[in-house]
Amino acid sequence: MFPSSNRRPFSARTNRSGKIVVACLASIAVMSCSDSPSAPGIVGSGEILSVCHASPSSHQLIRIYSSDLPAHRAHGDYIARLIVEKDSKAVGDSIHFTRIGDAIAAARALRIKLNETSSASCQLTIAVGPGVFQGSVAESTDPAFERFPLVLDVPGITLVGSFKMGIDDGGRATGEAGGGNVTTLVASPGLLTERLGGAQNFRGEPIIVVTDAPDGPGGKGSVVEGFVFQSGNSAVDAVPGGIAVFAMRAQDLTVRGNRIEEKFTEPITVRAGNARVIGNYLVGRGGSCAMCLSGPGEFEVTSNRLMGPGGIPGILIFAASILPVPPMVVQQVLPESSVVIAYVSNNEIRNHQQKPSGVGLRIGALGVLSSGVVSLARVVAIGNTFVNNTFGVMVEAAFPVPNTLLKSDIDLTLVENTFIGNCQADLYVAFARNSTGLGLTSTALFQSEAFLHNSVFNLRLGGNVKWEDVWYANPDGYGNSLIVDDRVFPNGTRVAYDATKVCTP
Repeated sequence: MFPSSNRRPFSARTNRSGKIVVACLASIAVMSCSDSPSAPGIVGSGEILSVCHASPSSHQLIRIYSSDLPAHRAHGDYIARLIVEKDSKAVGDSIHFTRIGDAIAAARALRIKLNETSSASCQLTIAVGPGVFQGSVAESTDPAFERFPLVLDVPGITLVGSFKMGIDDGGRATGEAGGGNVTTLVASPGLLTERLGGAQNFRGEPIIVVTDAPDGPGGKGSVVEGFVFQSGNSAVDAVPGGIAVFAMRAQDLTVRGNRIEEKFTEPITVRAGNARVIGNYLVGRGGSCAMCLSGPGEFEVTSNRLMGPGGIPGILIFAASILPVPPMVVQQVLPESSVVIAYVSNNEIRNHQQKPSGVGLRIGALGVLSSGVVSLARVVAIGNTFVNNTFGVMVEAAFPVPNTLLKSDIDLTLVENTFIGNCQADLYVAFARNSTGLGLTSTALFQSEAFLHNSVFNLRLGGNVKWEDVWYANPDGYGNSLIVDDRVFPNGTRVAYDATKVCTP
């Protein structure tokens, strides 16, 4: 579970006169007060630096003049803010860098030196100035090129660019820069997604990876904020490929206030961890899910805008799943049972229209290669807008495999969501794969027509949709239970799929 302080919409303090002073937006805002990407100020002849100051009882971030740094280092303090600027003239002082990867390497070396491999005494910020930072997953002869992926695998690192996300009156990301120049990460050549054969067996090249080793350091408390991500696949005939941010076993991860542009296969992918995905703007054609979230873990997905035209789902949630990982990431081991909890609030998801199953929010009972895991997905969806998708929300078995356990429960609560122009149905529920429930022939990749067994889907519609408008597939003979607003519905099927329908908002 997230600490309660991280779930408040505002962080506030009381001044001496007793008035409340708003310090900064926390779970909705896209900029962190303590991690603003602007460069340190210059006062007199000394640069102001941020250091982690050790006191007898604790550590705290303080600001000092650069002239005082030697004394603080002698005391055991360390620099807590590294600066990356493409044209920096101060390179070599262990504070200023021209490449992001070099600053990350310095931060990692410091954590290892201090033996801070599981927790950090202070959050360390890498503030990246404006400009276009090109990178490649292969070595480059250009010394200015970044080597992708940029890997965060030690705790307490904030990687923040200069892009300040605009926010509309409803608190959602607008995709517009809030002022000033922006920091852009772009792959050159374009990122690829490698097809390894078999159902859903593909591996995307990432720009940023947040991970840990099971017996080594980990990227707990990482923050990725304030960047424009470009896949490098902008050509009209380019195939979508790659991932903007990939995380595995990342605890307390925040991905906030980023603009992710077209033709990533999976722009944001988080597996087996806890994460907040807040105030991001995703635009342009994708290849798979825009936000792919897989447990075990807990997720908060708030105030994002997914404009599409997207891949299949906008937001995809599984309790567990196994898919290939980048080479530097240790694959997870599936547990016997898995729970995922997700709070999906105040997002706008539109234009996910692939047929037959383009969908705004997709909740899958069984992820890829996890059909033997006893799973529970508990999702609360509050105040979202689902516009112009094939389906608004889908609750389904997803990837059932015959002759496995096939036991998984889903608990979904809908509160004050808006559905506009979703051309098949606003809500579709199936105890099998979506295509099977629709009475369609599965594709070559997804030939399983297995149904779940002895599973329960518990839905609270909250007046968002009428039950008579909901499509469902729950045939008799499998021991499954469909509960809607505390009422158990008899077995049956109701679908009216029409492949000729076109979504019109």
